[in-house]
Amino acid sequence: MSGHLLNSNFQLNPNLNVADLAKAYAGAKRFQVQNFLTESTANELYNCLATQVPWGLAYQHEEKPIYHRAEALQKLSSDEKKNISKILNDGALSGFQYAYNTYPILDAYIQKWGQVPLLDRFLEYINTEEMLNFVRQLTGRPDVIKGDLQACRYVAGNYLKVHTDDVQEESRVCAFVINLTPSWEKDWGGYLQFYDDREDIEQAFIPRFNTLNIFTVPQSHSVSYVADYCPAQRFTLTGWFRFA
Repeated sequence: MSGHLLNSNFQLNPNLNVADLAKAYAGAKRFQVQNFLTESTANELYNCLATQVPWGLAYQHEEKPIYHRAEALQKLSSDEKKNISKILNDGALSGFQYAYNTYPILDAYIQKWGQVPLLDRFLEYINTEEMLNFVRQLTGRPDVIKGDLQACRYVAGNYLKVHTDDVQEESRVCAFVINLTPSWEKDWGGYLQFYDDREDIEQAFIPRFNTLNIFTVPQSHSVSYVADYCPAQRFTLTGWFRFA
């Protein structure tokens, strides 16, 4: 990553003990790190997600990922919107599907969209030696060399069905989710859920503010359906750390 935009005060929580965290991570190869960033960093990122991001829509159609930028969504006709709803419902019934708002930070950075400079800078930050060394120590994977990033927003009716993140050609070491929702009720859904071999939910994480969820790939997981009555927005910064 180029360093030309890296002029922010993003910081990890200085009180984190990565050696202790690594011991906890080593068992299930997943862990929730609370108070991951400094309070000022977490608040700055939350405010950005809540007020500055032009949210697009992500889903799958005919086993291919689809992304509509915010500008394109605004131009959709009512018939086009109905067709997307049908694609979502049919896909969810027949196999893997997802539906949530997103802003692809890595694509925006490479293509120089220039829409959310703060997120460009945070992408650079997760590729600093400070962050990469933290991830290497936490996961026991010294071969981690880079990370990517997208912003996600889940609202009522959004979900991500069960999958493993196992895409071998993408050299994924681990997936991560930085939760940036100030408050969340347990009945609203939106949990990051992990499954055992019997398809029971083995563990589930509420989207707790300023918390890092990180897990080695592959693992069966999902984001549970956000209740239709949910009034809140579930904000995250997510991606994968990679070895190539």
